[in-house]
Amino acid sequence: MAFVIQPVVRDVFDFFWTPDVQRKIRRFVHPPDAASQELEQQTWAVEEGVKACLLPVSLVGQTDTAWCYAFVMNGEFAVVRHESYCVYSFVSISPGLQDKLDGVKRLIAEALRVGGEFLDGKAGVDGLFAVPDAQFMRLDGPGTPVLLTPADVSPFSSTPGGNRRSADRASR
Repeated sequence: MAFVIQPVVRDVFDFFWTPDVQRKIRRFVHPPDAASQELEQQTWAVEEGVKACLLPVSLVGQTDTAWCYAFVMNGEFAVVRHESYCVYSFVSISPGLQDKLDGVKRLIAEALRVGGEFLDGKAGVDGLFAVPDAQFMRLDGPGTPVLLTPADVSPFSSTPGGNRRSADRASR
């Protein structure tokens, strides 16, 4: 099975965004309101085979308009932030996903490839919002979720072959 872009539906949202996930992630993102009209008009990427989803979110304490996403799978989460064209950094990753980081990167990259930056399945006329090969900043250190900046890490590819690219070459 693969990620499918679909409108957010309350019962599916509640399956992923459990009270436990909300409690864990709330120090990193503003929680989406499952009852709001805005969420009902939003799309997201859902992969039913592995029970994972990717949802656009707003970071707590951030005033810029960078694209950020919450990846939720099996009651655990990762928060990623768009840095430049096809380059993303991990803002936080819950301890239950840290040992599965390579798989998490592949799943997030697939959701972004299918959905584009807006997670709507549309890349725009010129492909401006497409994410053909998401690159991720490396997450260092075991334990609790950590806040990383691009200066703290070096980029590497999410592709199965592990091709390395610099952030400069990946940016437009």
